[in-house]
This record gives sequence, structure tokens and C-alpha cells, in this order.
Amino acid sequence: MLKKDLTVREHLKTIQSDGGKARWAKLTPEERSAQARKIVEVRWAKKRAAEVVLATASPAKHSKHAAKKSPKNK
Repeated sequence: MLKKDLTVREHLKTIQSDGGKARWAKLTPEERSAQARKIVEVRWAKKRAAEVVLATASPAKHSKHAAKKSPKNK
């Protein structure tokens, strides 16, 4: 039974992949370019959002050594 389920899952994966490829092949070059541009913009927007979250989540710590050196620099 488990082997049959695995085979069905693999088959479904193949069908889904073929469907995406067929849909992509039907698009004109301009449509493919526009879709690819949107995909890249979303990917970069997610990356930028993650960087902003990381930057705001960890506040900068002041070094004790930097505080000691600053009066000498005046």
C-alpha cells in the first residue's frame, strides 16, 4: 500500500511539472519576460523585507572600548 502511494505521488509530481511547462510554453516571449520579471521582483522584495527585519531585530551594542577611546579623540 505504501509503495502504491509513493508511486501515485511521484506521478502527480510529474503531471504538475508538465502542466507548468506546458503553460509556460504557450506564453509569448513578452508574456514570459513579464512573468519572470514579476517573479524576480517578489523574490527580491522578500529578501529585502527579511534584511530589514534582521536589522531592526538586533539592536547595535556599544562597545566598552569605544566609549573609553572617545574622550581621548577630542
